[in-house]
Amino acid sequence: MSERRDTTTDPTKGLNPFSQIVRFIGRSGKRIAVTVVGLAVLIAGIVMMVTPGPGVLVIVVGLAILATEWAWAERALDRAKAGGKVVLEQATASPIRIALSVLLTLGGIAAVLVYFLVIR
Repeated sequence: MSERRDTTTDPTKGLNPFSQIVRFIGRSGKRIAVTVVGLAVLIAGIVMMVTPGPGVLVIVVGLAILATEWAWAERALDRAKAGGKVVLEQATASPIRIALSVLLTLGGIAAVLVYFLVIR
């Protein structure tokens, strides 16, 4: 009698290590791609915290990408959203803050226009 191999428990049993690695990558390709892209975006956001750029926004986007595959990233994204809501409530708590924000934004835009159209 010949023995039948049970491949339902471990389909990679009997394969050489390289074949096992290729098979693992094939099965886990989406998770690997999401992890690589999400970490790249997250690291770019962290770098933008100390260099010019929308660091916080890019960090949130990186966490959103990672949250599609990782539970820890989803929890971190939920905490970031909760913190964003608190900041939004504080920023719009009074009409004076809203008016100052609008005036400073318009002043900044005017300063850039004056620089590029008049001074330069």
